[in-house]
Amino acid sequence: MSLVGCQTGNFSAESGWSGAVVADDVVYIGSRQAELLAIDKANGTLMWSFSGDEDDSLEGIYGSPAVSDELVFVGGYNGTLYALDRINQTKVWDFATEDRIVGSPVVAMNTVLVGTSSGILYAFDAAQGIKKWQFKTGNKIWSAPVVDGNTVYFGSLDHNVYAVTLDGGEELWRFQTDGAVASTPLIMNGRVYIGSFDRNFYALDADTGTEVWSAPFEAENWFWTQAVSDGDTIYAGSLDGNLYAIDADTGTAAWTSPFETGDPIVSTPALIPEGVTVANDKGNLFLVRAQDGQEIRSFSAKDRIRAPLTTSPTGSIVYFISMNHSVRAADLEGGFWREVWCFNTEDKNTQCK
Repeated sequence: MSLVGCQTGNFSAESGWSGAVVADDVVYIGSRQAELLAIDKANGTLMWSFSGDEDDSLEGIYGSPAVSDELVFVGGYNGTLYALDRINQTKVWDFATEDRIVGSPVVAMNTVLVGTSSGILYAFDAAQGIKKWQFKTGNKIWSAPVVDGNTVYFGSLDHNVYAVTLDGGEELWRFQTDGAVASTPLIMNGRVYIGSFDRNFYALDADTGTEVWSAPFEAENWFWTQAVSDGDTIYAGSLDGNLYAIDADTGTAAWTSPFETGDPIVSTPALIPEGVTVANDKGNLFLVRAQDGQEIRSFSAKDRIRAPLTTSPTGSIVYFISMNHSVRAADLEGGFWREVWCFNTEDKNTQCK
């Protein structure tokens, strides 16, 4: 696959585009050196890192970490899921799956879930790493699962969106699209919102899997990334380079025209009080007015951005990693760019190139 034809699927070892997770005063993120990093949220200094066992490298980290009260979970491209103690940084357990891990793990109700390239969704006891169940699909799972109550929702490259039970992995329903589903579902108001490689963005009833809108929303290229929403409007990026605003109730366009970034969007957008932030594969980050899709400001990260954008729980700080080994925290308050810090994952310091 290629990016406009679509190179995004060209995964390799010693690479990755992990998104950041902010928990308490720590930013957890995977680096292109295949290390899980714990970075001080205030000043960007490295607190600790994990690169696997002495004889077993993670090889790459594509998914974002998942965090519970005591543990942080990360999936390696080597196919192993790791659970690490957040305080003493020791490995609590690991589990070697049958194939590569590309999507992010998720933890809910003492269960951690992760999909693999063998098409299996695994569920483990979060504290002990004991496998609870597994669910087999017909192709690779690059989508991160999303849990709502006792239901797990996820997509597969076999063209289906699945809903299975959290407690036992029993299938509740599946919905077939006309393309691979690599994006992560957005669950909101009893609906599952998700895009497909068939260029369509769907709204499904969360209980039955039936389509809600009269027709799916269509883009000019694949939907790869997860969408975000403010409750009324869904913001979804596409490999056609456009950020679309979609009415959550009707599935119609909420803006007169989409916001054109000029390059494929692989990174998940993020919402801050000032508007919608979105990045493209050229390394440009845009701040867009949520009401009408007009550009407020644009910035350059100097290299491709494929990792999801992550925001602070409050305020306007955006965290992201670009392909030039830079993890950045940028404050966009008032529509301006103020770099809070930048961490160089290659040299392990705050001197970014």
